[in-house]
Amino acid sequence: MHSEPRPWKQSPTSDKKRGGYEKASCVCPTCDGDARCVSIRQRWVDSLLGPLQVRRHYYHCHKCRRGLCPRDKTLGLGKRKFSPAAAQVVSIAGVQTSFAQSSEVTLRKLCGLKVSESTVERVTEDAGERLKSLLAEGETFGNTEPFAWQRDAHGKTCAYVSLDATGVRQQGPRGAQAEGRMAYVGMVYNTNSEHDERMPDPHSVRYLSGFYELPELGRQLRRQAAAVGWDEAEQQIAISDGGAGLEEFLRVHFPCAERILDFWHASEYLVELSQSLYPDDEEHRTAQLASWCHRLKHQGGLSIVWMLQSLEKTNWSSAQREAHATCLRYFQNHQHKMNYPRYVAHGWQIGSGPVESACKTVVAGRLKQSGMRWSQHGSNAVCHLRALYLSQRGCWEDYWQKYAA
Repeated sequence: MHSEPRPWKQSPTSDKKRGGYEKASCVCPTCDGDARCVSIRQRWVDSLLGPLQVRRHYYHCHKCRRGLCPRDKTLGLGKRKFSPAAAQVVSIAGVQTSFAQSSEVTLRKLCGLKVSESTVERVTEDAGERLKSLLAEGETFGNTEPFAWQRDAHGKTCAYVSLDATGVRQQGPRGAQAEGRMAYVGMVYNTNSEHDERMPDPHSVRYLSGFYELPELGRQLRRQAAAVGWDEAEQQIAISDGGAGLEEFLRVHFPCAERILDFWHASEYLVELSQSLYPDDEEHRTAQLASWCHRLKHQGGLSIVWMLQSLEKTNWSSAQREAHATCLRYFQNHQHKMNYPRYVAHGWQIGSGPVESACKTVVAGRLKQSGMRWSQHGSNAVCHLRALYLSQRGCWEDYWQKYAA
């Protein structure tokens, strides 16, 4: 690394007090005061090529009494001792496997970096926290070219959005017990279609994950969708399992999307009802369930409401009546998102499998391994960073270019 040009010019005459130099100044970023260059300071930086010594000028502001080295920002040096490339490599290891495994095996074997487990943790969480702040400020990362949206049975391009949540075990200060937190996983994605000969890019997906409030997550996910051509798709589709707040979330932030309730989640209510009505007759229970699910898929949710209302309940127990009432209430509340015959005829997806898989890939695969407990700050940062790492190609690289800038 090269040091910056000398920030002072030589005086025409010698000045013993200033050592023969007229010292330069810069604007203090804290108070906009006049910060004077007072010395040259050295700093050791761990890079992928080994330790490097960097010489840079140190400025001091007499107004707010703060010091700064502007060259650090130019070189992309943060508060840790790593070069931007080394910090990125440490973060890549940190989002893929445990901090201990990253420290003791991955980094040493792949690039010879010898760093402690706690250092890997701090560097990874710093990058995640910085990402969280940039996303909240309205930043998006990666190319802004529209996805090659797949076409449905009617030749319309279809864009998908989905949202779910998964629990992350937490630990308080000094190992104290703490309640788990629910991390949201939102995604905008392209999918295969049997009605389109083109094969979509398997990386046509953008993820967001973390301990979001739903309004903030909606704003950020909408920005991600706009960046990949959501508004250019002829058909917009939003799929969820109908969890608390999710329908309102999709209605507010994706108002033009066709909202679909996950077929398999709806079927679970029919499973519970069949188990209550036929607890000791597996053959009858299986046949009845298959008939109901077939009816749901080929006639829709309203047909199930009519069927449930017509059932004879004379000899039912109180538990069976309660199970029936619960099932009926569910289908009455959600039948407007259960027009499965229409969805299937158009060739649209009717399951939330992609986002359920994303919960496992983005969150569980890293944060829910055996015995893991997290601080709220650390798990939130890693969720953000891992979502970016698994998103569309170019997002990760773009972030690190801006992170180092």
